[in-house]
Amino acid sequence: MDRLKLISGMRPLSYSQVTPHPHETAYFQYYEIDLENSIPGISHCLGYVSSNNYRIACHLYTRLEAKGSVFLLHGYYDHVGLFRHVIRFFLEQGYNVLAYDLPGHGLSSGKPATIEDFETYRLVLEDLMNYCDPILPKPWLAYGQSTGCAIITELLNHQAKNKMPLRFEQVILSAPLVRPWLWKLSRFQLYLARPFLRQIPRKFKDNCRDETFLDKAHNDPLAPKILPTQWVSALDRWIRRIESSTTQIAISPLIIQGTNDTTVDGQYNIKALRKLYKSPQVLWLDGARHHLPNELQKTREYYMRWLSESMNTKHS
Repeated sequence: MDRLKLISGMRPLSYSQVTPHPHETAYFQYYEIDLENSIPGISHCLGYVSSNNYRIACHLYTRLEAKGSVFLLHGYYDHVGLFRHVIRFFLEQGYNVLAYDLPGHGLSSGKPATIEDFETYRLVLEDLMNYCDPILPKPWLAYGQSTGCAIITELLNHQAKNKMPLRFEQVILSAPLVRPWLWKLSRFQLYLARPFLRQIPRKFKDNCRDETFLDKAHNDPLAPKILPTQWVSALDRWIRRIESSTTQIAISPLIIQGTNDTTVDGQYNIKALRKLYKSPQVLWLDGARHHLPNELQKTREYYMRWLSESMNTKHS
């Protein structure tokens, strides 16, 4: 897999079928996201969308007569390549999937693993939604993992506050981020370090129970190796902003959260989300850690059954 070739050879995102370059095929196969080869009737293309001075790398999975479209937002340090199980789930449920690498992640442009303000994440998502408006069938759903959930919440809170239409009919929040684990301590350490350090080395965590995934993730060629203090400062400002919001989002999200998550503060965050959203439905996963998209197979099967039943009940 050649990251520079992937980036330099990436074409604008297209809804029509595009023959992948050989290095794109190798990339799809390495992360096992070549789902067009295992699910009948699926087309898959990689391409970029320009937004806010970034080139955002997007994967578009489409099928004939899709019953809607899902926007998939990954977590901090992640990229689309780590989400094969979730993408497969939504495709098998009958949806198209638009999954993209956040700025500074995966194959998207930008300084590694950082952003000046979380508002930029929202603006990028808005641009992608506008780009896809004429090509992706509705209803639209959003799936977020961790930081991806924060971006979805930021978007919906902005729309509700400004009395704009909510463009997602349903939202699924996986290990959602409001506050990280031990946030008060981490925030104190940030303010001590920020005058002297722009970044610190990343500490890889065993954030799920699947040892095979952990081995691959800890040696991932697309994984950022640093934690920029700029990103933590942007997170701090966003937390203050979202926690002070008095606007309620008129959507009942489906939330899945592991009981052994030491990346985000699950108990605190779900309380905060109950104030922000209308009547969230919450599924606690006993023993599960943070990276629920790659938890043990039995855990994934359990929460995917719950998601399928809850999604189909809503639509029926």
